[in-house]
Amino acid sequence: MYIFCDGPKPGASEEQLALVAETRRIVRSRQWCREVIIEEAQQNKGLANSIIYGVTKIVNQFGRIIVLEDDLVVAPHFLAYMNEALVKYEADEKMLAIHGYIYPIQIPADYPHDTLTIHDPGCWGWGTWARAWSKFEPDSAKLIQQIKDRGLRPEFDFWGGYPFFRMLHQQQQGKVSSWAIRWRAAAYLHDMLTLYPTKSLVRHDGNVPSATHHYTVHDYTYTELYPGVIPVKDIPVVNNLEIEKRFGVFLRKNAGMTIREKVRDKLIKIWRKIAGNA
Repeated sequence: MYIFCDGPKPGASEEQLALVAETRRIVRSRQWCREVIIEEAQQNKGLANSIIYGVTKIVNQFGRIIVLEDDLVVAPHFLAYMNEALVKYEADEKMLAIHGYIYPIQIPADYPHDTLTIHDPGCWGWGTWARAWSKFEPDSAKLIQQIKDRGLRPEFDFWGGYPFFRMLHQQQQGKVSSWAIRWRAAAYLHDMLTLYPTKSLVRHDGNVPSATHHYTVHDYTYTELYPGVIPVKDIPVVNNLEIEKRFGVFLRKNAGMTIREKVRDKLIKIWRKIAGNA
């Protein structure tokens, strides 16, 4: 197990420095597996640079990687699923990644398999190979132009489900720090797929007010962990357009992108501001 601990931001307060120290104490508090290698950054890299650095280092050394961030909880059979799938699809040039989390969507009742493939690579509990990570392009401007030239924006935005293309622009402008939006671009530009389980083996526990990158009043991403085994069997390695579009519908309804959701979130923010000043 390789653990990458980011460093404090410039001008960090004593309270923030204490939190960094506490995190590192927890990291060293147990022998999490047979061999644990810890790398502590002296200065803050930020989310995107930390992930890109760590993934690149590990895939270059070992040829593949399983990636978990610190606000994820995994099911008992997560690692078995990930390792089995990484072996099965290692040489399949159509495959970009393996993912352990799935949104709480309704899978079609007649869908016969335990896994599925779509373009969206996700970012909550995933794995990939050096051959696939080599497709990662850090230059957002290049990605924006390529998506425009090839007319991929509708698919990239989940057909109006979520403004991922706008997020890519925000990455270019330095308004967000996202490796995942550029990884998503790699999937669509290279027409590559990610394997998903039909039941989630990962739960995201980072939806808290102190979160830097993800917080909503209603945690629409919450899933119960599936306790059973997800078998990795032969399935058609093609984009499951029906289920991918269900991802888009789910995000459109829940991620605050409809007018109703935007108005609701705005009213909640106003109420909190008034309550805080009372």
